[in-house]
Amino acid sequence: MKKRLIAAMLTAAMAAALLSGCGGSGGTSSGGGTQEKSEDAAGDDNAAEETGSDMASEEDITLRDDLVYRVGFANIDDSDNCCYPAALKFKEYVESDEFAKSIGVDKVETLLTDSAGDIEKQTTNVETMLTKGVDMMFIIGVDTEGNTTAVEQCNAEGVPVFMVGTEASGGIWKFVGFDETQLGQGQGKWCADNLPENTKICYLEGTPGREAAVLRKEGFMDGIAQRDDLEVLSSQTGDFDTETAMQVTEDWIQAYGDDIGCIVAADGKMITGACEAVKAAALRDQITTCGVVSVEDDAYLIEQGDEDYAIFVYWPSIGTLCGEIAEKIYKGEQVDARTNIELQDMTKDNVKELLADS
Repeated sequence: MKKRLIAAMLTAAMAAALLSGCGGSGGTSSGGGTQEKSEDAAGDDNAAEETGSDMASEEDITLRDDLVYRVGFANIDDSDNCCYPAALKFKEYVESDEFAKSIGVDKVETLLTDSAGDIEKQTTNVETMLTKGVDMMFIIGVDTEGNTTAVEQCNAEGVPVFMVGTEASGGIWKFVGFDETQLGQGQGKWCADNLPENTKICYLEGTPGREAAVLRKEGFMDGIAQRDDLEVLSSQTGDFDTETAMQVTEDWIQAYGDDIGCIVAADGKMITGACEAVKAAALRDQITTCGVVSVEDDAYLIEQGDEDYAIFVYWPSIGTLCGEIAEKIYKGEQVDARTNIELQDMTKDNVKELLADS
C-alpha cells in the first residue's frame, strides 16, 4: 500500500508538471509553442512538481488493494498498419515482467481501445478507461480539434496524458512521436539533392485538414525551395489510402504522361498505390518515386526497386518510446514536452541495415 501511495503521489506530481510544462498561449498545447522550453519554464515545472507532491494526500487518492497498475492507450484505428503495431509494442513493453520489476509492482495492465477512426468513439473510450482507473493515458488522436475533449477529461481526473504522433488543439498534454514537418522536409531535401534539372513533380497529399497532411506538405515545399527549377505539376489528395492514390496517379498519367518526372507521397499507403500505377503504365524508368516506410512490411517497395527513396519513420519504435515514458512517469522522472524518434533516409543501399537495427 505504501508503494502504491508513493507512486500515485508521483503521478499527481507529474500531472501538475504538465500544467506548467506543456501549455502554449492560453494554457493549451498546439504544436508550435511546445517545441522548446526556456530555463524559466523548466523551473516552473520543478516548482509545479513540488506543489503537486505537497497537495497530494491519502484522502485524495483512490488506492487499489493489490500492486497492479493500469495504463490507457486509445488507438486511432486497429486496422491501421502503422498505429496498431505501435499500440501492440507499447502493450508488450509495459506488461513485461521487467517493467513491473523496474517500477516495483506485481503487474501492469494495459487498457487498449480501438477508435475505428471515429472521434466520438475515441472520446467515449477515453472516458470509459478513466472510470476503470488508469495512471496515465496515451492517445493516437483521430482529430486534432476533437481530441481536446478527451484530453480535458484526463486533465480533470489528474491523469497525465500524452498525444502519440498526433496533437490536440486544447487541454494539457505532452507529445510522443516524430516531427511531421521534418518528415516532409526530408523528402523535399532528397528531391532537391537527387532529381535531374527541370523535373516536374506530382505530390500525393494526405486527408484534407489532417494535421499530418498539412505539416508534411509544408515541409516538402520548404525542402524543395532551394531548387528553382523543380516544378510541382499537380498536388492532389490520396486520402492516406492505397486505392485512392492509385486512381489519382492513373489520372495524372493520362493527363500529363511523359511530363511526370517524380511522384512524392506523404505516406506509405499512398506511395504503394502510386508505384502500382507507375508499373502498370510501364513508366518505372521515367518516374522517380518517393514515399514513407513506417513498418517493416512497407520496405518491400524499396527492396525490389519500385520505390527510390523513403523517410523511415518506424511506428513500432514509437510504441516502445511510449513505454519508456510510462516508466519515467511511474518513477517520478521528468518528461520533456515533446519526445521524438529519429527519422532516417532509406534507399536500396541501406534498407537492410535500417530494418536490422529497428
